[in-house]
Amino acid sequence: MKLLKLTLENFRVFYGTQKLDLEVSEDKPAVLIFGMNGAGKTTLLNAFTWALYGTFSDDVERQERVINDHAWAQTPFGGLVSASVKLEFEHEGLNFTVHRAVTTTKNADEQSALTPKLTVTQSERGASTTVQNGQDRIQKILPEGLRQFFFFNGERMERMFTGDRTDEVQQAIKTLMGLEEIERAIGTHLPAASRKLSRQVGSNGDGRLQALTAEQDRLEQQKIDVHKELLQLSENAAGYEREVEAANRALLANGKAAPLQRQRAKLKFRLDELVAKRIERQERKRDLLAKNSFLAFTGGIDSTVLDLAEGMRKRRELPAGIQRDYIDGLLEDGQCMCGRDLPEGSEARIALEERRYNAGLADVESRWMYLRGKTADLTLARADLLAKLRECVADIEDIEASIKQIDAEMSDIARELEGVDVMDVQRLEERRKEFDRKRLDALQQHREAQSQLTELDEQIEKVRRQFHSARVQDEESKRIQRQVLLVDEVLDAFQRILAVKTEEVRQQLDAKVKSVFGRICIRPFTPSLTTSFALELVNHSAGVAAARSTGENQILGLSFVGAVSELTKETYDRKQKATDAVLGGGGVYPVVMDAPFGNLDVAYQNDIAESLPKLTSQIITLLSKSQSRGMVLEHLGQAASRMYVLRSYTTNSDADEDSITIHGREFPYVSHGEFNHTVLEEVTA
Repeated sequence: MKLLKLTLENFRVFYGTQKLDLEVSEDKPAVLIFGMNGAGKTTLLNAFTWALYGTFSDDVERQERVINDHAWAQTPFGGLVSASVKLEFEHEGLNFTVHRAVTTTKNADEQSALTPKLTVTQSERGASTTVQNGQDRIQKILPEGLRQFFFFNGERMERMFTGDRTDEVQQAIKTLMGLEEIERAIGTHLPAASRKLSRQVGSNGDGRLQALTAEQDRLEQQKIDVHKELLQLSENAAGYEREVEAANRALLANGKAAPLQRQRAKLKFRLDELVAKRIERQERKRDLLAKNSFLAFTGGIDSTVLDLAEGMRKRRELPAGIQRDYIDGLLEDGQCMCGRDLPEGSEARIALEERRYNAGLADVESRWMYLRGKTADLTLARADLLAKLRECVADIEDIEASIKQIDAEMSDIARELEGVDVMDVQRLEERRKEFDRKRLDALQQHREAQSQLTELDEQIEKVRRQFHSARVQDEESKRIQRQVLLVDEVLDAFQRILAVKTEEVRQQLDAKVKSVFGRICIRPFTPSLTTSFALELVNHSAGVAAARSTGENQILGLSFVGAVSELTKETYDRKQKATDAVLGGGGVYPVVMDAPFGNLDVAYQNDIAESLPKLTSQIITLLSKSQSRGMVLEHLGQAASRMYVLRSYTTNSDADEDSITIHGREFPYVSHGEFNHTVLEEVTA
């Protein structure tokens, strides 16, 4: 996917028609766009995703105001007014134009939410056709679940790897790498085939199979209902979260509430860190128990084995390694190695024959020695397990104590806000608390539904095994039973393939994240992608999880995006060279990012500026004036095919006009105007 052009028409802060040419050369893959805070960088970032998916990111305020305010104000009541975004891009040899627009008759002072109209056209060899079901085609080119990797705000990208979002990341990666088809076969196609075959038992078939088929149908329908409930609960929780964030922003904007709200925001950030750390420690504890809990049951066995072995050694019951053929020779000659005669039936001959029974079993002695050594290791391993478990429990207790303390402080802040003698603050705080309660309730119900889904899967698997093993009499039922067994065996094989492929992708991605991160971060940290696709950072000098700063979270997120881009391109290149159609997934995608540097210090800014152009074959970067100084602009400027300035026009006559210096030339940055809006202006040589 290669972006070609973006055209805005009265879209939010952009008045009139604004065009952004996005074509880049291979050696200069970057497009740089400079703008002050509030000039429209976030709007521009969202213009791409609104065109593709018809939605804004959660941090966009007043999402119903799609049409430019000045264009809306100029339109008389009863008049038509519209806004649109047109995105042109090339994908696998075809050119696409995505045009999404809203048009309405103005009948109120304020805008209300509108349903946009989407038109997708496809061009090949000069001929254009309208794509039916255009949204489906966009989803096939770049599924919406993947937007977070290629269109994102750098300051908020660490949210991608926190809490329940790891499931979304894992699913998105599977989609990107072509594993979604296998999941569809596992989740839909093969179970449907199995059920269809099972129902062929019919009324004249075996009664036991009929009953099992009916039971499986009941469980499958129950599973569908629970899955729908899960989706609804996820949607509800996300909606409540947006309401909480909106209330938080409103409180932050209120002069009376702002100090307390800022304090609460800091506590919330710390709370999120502690919750993530608690989850990591709990997972470590579960992992220790899953792999080594058997050691707890070896207490006493090790000492018993050691005492037994030592006693046998002292009694000389362990073989000494004498070869059996040597003793055979002594018995044949009738003379012991000490010169004593060995007549038949003599006590000495009987003793030597008994010795012959154990002789030659040198491996027995070596295995006894090995067992003795390993048994001694059990004591050390059990002590080590106990020490590690105690450490985990102590850490969890400390973390929970800190969480309890922060909860108490946040409760105090909530009470103070409720006591502020300003009606707006009280109302906002009450609203925030109400939606936060609803969010927590929805998350709890979601967890319960997940447990119910797991239980249903176990019950369905039990019924499947009973269907396979049921004794049937008529040949038709036996035939159906064999067919169902075959389909279920294929299903099991696909599940194993998916597990192997998912782990393979995770390992490849983990290696690439480490590589990209190592090129940027100077601290002794190593990132790690867990089996659940959560990103962790380990201080390898201390061997423990690192306390991540905001800056390190941002570097970690950028490293992940860079790793995803590299991996998908490599997969796509292999697919192009493959002689068969088995290899799937991958692709070449652009990266569009706002605020790539966030609050990073100068050293990290320079390192990232040098690394950004290497992330992918096309990168559109939105920067503020403060983020584009010195070496940052030098690194990015050398990699830029095009540069633009978001020129802000303001009606505030008290505001100072401003300019930005790019390669020694001054370009207008803030100007006085008749109305507030933003204009895209290309920086020319």
